[in-house]
Amino acid sequence: MDNVLLLVLTVLALSGCATKNLKNDIKHHENGRTLYNNDVITAATITESGKENYSWVFIGNNFDYALTSGASDFLRTLVSGKIDKARVRVSEDGTFTLNKEKNQFSGEVTLKYSYRDQAEKMLILNILKLSEWYCTGNNKGAGECEIKLSGLQGTIHQKAHVPADVFRFDHPIKVKFYTRNTLSAKRLLYPAAVATDVVLAPLYLLGGVAVLSVYGIILLH
Repeated sequence: MDNVLLLVLTVLALSGCATKNLKNDIKHHENGRTLYNNDVITAATITESGKENYSWVFIGNNFDYALTSGASDFLRTLVSGKIDKARVRVSEDGTFTLNKEKNQFSGEVTLKYSYRDQAEKMLILNILKLSEWYCTGNNKGAGECEIKLSGLQGTIHQKAHVPADVFRFDHPIKVKFYTRNTLSAKRLLYPAAVATDVVLAPLYLLGGVAVLSVYGIILLH
């Protein structure tokens, strides 16, 4: 009896196969992203936006990126010399997602700071407000701490004149820009997929009946 029930359920599942596969393909596409462009961020600078107000700008090879959130504390610490910029390296390339108009971005960059001893490690943890979970070390007291600049947001601008006093990174940051996928053109195939399942459903059913018949004969013998 259990085998008969399993066979019936299998037949029912197969009967909607084309529609199900199409639905999965559409979902995978519409939840995904497509690589749009690349850039390399080589420096940062400050732009004034009113009395006592300023914002940070990433300077890339192709565009400038005015930040509205995500990196102010880190850049302020780096530029002030509280941490050694020579000991900061890129751990993972930046990944930025563009808006529909491609003039705004959001994303993150992951960096690593190589500390030389426990005193420097504690300094980094305190200044950047990191948890020890983000650090690894060796038996000599040296190691690395991960610095994840998440929640980066800002606007994209044509390159302007680069000031002479910009803060240049020792290790440029490679950035990949992605666009969110739009509605899949495969949605137009839904009627065809449903029709295919309707046409094949009797065949699946007949196949199931045939198997059940054979199974019944075997049981009788």
